[in-house]
Amino acid sequence: MRKRLDDDQVFKIIEINLGKWKPQGIAILDVNFRVWGVKGEIPNNVINFYEKFSLSHMHIGDMVSNNNTFMIKATEKTGIIVAMKDNHLAMLSAINLKGRINALTALYEPEKSVEAEAEEKIRDAEACLRVAEMFLKEGVNEAASDLTTLSGFHYLLANMIENARMQSNRALELCREKGITNYHQTFALSCSEACNNNLKEAVEHWEQVQDKYTPQEKDLVNEALKEAKERDSFRRRLT
Repeated sequence: MRKRLDDDQVFKIIEINLGKWKPQGIAILDVNFRVWGVKGEIPNNVINFYEKFSLSHMHIGDMVSNNNTFMIKATEKTGIIVAMKDNHLAMLSAINLKGRINALTALYEPEKSVEAEAEEKIRDAEACLRVAEMFLKEGVNEAASDLTTLSGFHYLLANMIENARMQSNRALELCREKGITNYHQTFALSCSEACNNNLKEAVEHWEQVQDKYTPQEKDLVNEALKEAKERDSFRRRLT
């Protein structure tokens, strides 16, 4: 599921409302500090600084500044971090953007898209878990383990990392409890490694067992691992 914004129009709207000064970088993120998009350069230490502040508890238009950067809450579910050339321009740009906060309605469309995709993946994860419980009661343990792992990958696509980690751990626990040591365990390991951002290991585990799974399951896992790798690469580029 794509979290980042591909439409440069959103960034153009932000730039216009900053005033006549060109920013060095703009980052759009949600209230959980998941980055949706970046244009230009936002140093990693800037992201780390603003993570100390809770966007979810801020009101629209609330702002925090530091040196030549500032963060402003743009909508109920998104914030914007801006880096300017110097402190003075950052202050002037922040004042402009705060005064024109209602112009940022373009951010509501990405919000809706992200939410709809996440809700779908959450429903899919929950459906997998319901069926897994049924199989577990019938003693079909390997299928129960696989479905629990699949729920983890659905949660990964919804960017609900803790939920994904919980289900991958549950799948591994089932493997230990039920003596499952074959490719089902490797499948669960793949999800577990992805949840812990060990993406090289996650891919290696998955490549060992992917031929055991259906085309739909392959598509799901490949998409989840691709998104995880892109998120990691995207984060690294913020340095």
